[in-house]
Amino acid sequence: MHKVKLASLTCELPSQSFYNDDKVFDELPEASSRWWRFWGIEKRGYFRPENGESELLVAQTVVSRLLTSQGLGPQDVDLLLCSASCPIMTDDGNGIHSTPRLYPRLATMLKTSMGLDNALHMDTQMECASFLLNLRIAASFVQQGLATNVIVLCSEYVSNMLDFTARSATIFADGCAGALVTRSDDDSDLLSATQHSKADHYDIATAQWRFSETDNECDRVKLLFTLEEEGQSKMQEFVPDNVPIAVNRALKAASLTSADIDHFVFHQPSPVLMHAWASGVDCPEEKYTRTMSQTGVMVSVSIPYTLYTALKENKIPEGGKVVLAGAATGWGFAAQVWKLGKVTLC
Repeated sequence: MHKVKLASLTCELPSQSFYNDDKVFDELPEASSRWWRFWGIEKRGYFRPENGESELLVAQTVVSRLLTSQGLGPQDVDLLLCSASCPIMTDDGNGIHSTPRLYPRLATMLKTSMGLDNALHMDTQMECASFLLNLRIAASFVQQGLATNVIVLCSEYVSNMLDFTARSATIFADGCAGALVTRSDDDSDLLSATQHSKADHYDIATAQWRFSETDNECDRVKLLFTLEEEGQSKMQEFVPDNVPIAVNRALKAASLTSADIDHFVFHQPSPVLMHAWASGVDCPEEKYTRTMSQTGVMVSVSIPYTLYTALKENKIPEGGKVVLAGAATGWGFAAQVWKLGKVTLC
């Protein structure tokens, strides 16, 4: 079995940010101070076609950076793993105003447009935990000698399915992140990984087709994210407990304790939930990073962006041990323990 390394990491955020008092939220019902306090978001970004942004275009930028960071060419990529939580694709490679479609999805378009001719490509989905799922798949291919260079990429254009007449529109944001996973040339490695699911509360957060009045015939039936009216309080009944369960299982599998971990990187749903997760694994406040106040919840991009931020701020030493963990609607829970070598931020 080969050891595996997180060699490079990069992120691409929208060029335009929207604050809580922006006009885009003018049609929202009144949000209480408790709502804003629970989610802890001050601003978030949305991709805009007029700014030259789509799920494909930002992904191309990310892949280019990853390849350049390690001196690789498109032909050197053995595996491409992509996730995009919004089922509707907007960019077919011929223009970002193309007819919305379900297939082909991002991996096919990205492989074709970037000339990744030797790469096996696939799209996966575990919502907010997709980055962790893809890291685990990538690590398995590298460990078993089936791949040398793997690109893991999450591109979230979730604003395409936000209902700007509902409070839940204030939570989510767009973003893109990618990692290059390779064989390790030092002692860095994925030390353990665990995940489990609990679908008892599946209907709290869903995507639903709805009819809307619009001048554009193509938009009259639209897929919109839907959060149950009591979704916020229901999430607090089971989400705080299940991420610590995943983390503690991963620590046990790696024969480590929380005290052995240099930094914890959690998904960024809200400061309330993150505090509960940290408390559940004996993680002091100074050993985890918060990013959601300035970015919103970027679904599967939140974990890699928070890891990127922690590395950039020198919170994780070279050779340090890191826990990556989070929850995903559905509901899935995942955690991994990594020993990181030198990670190139690009």
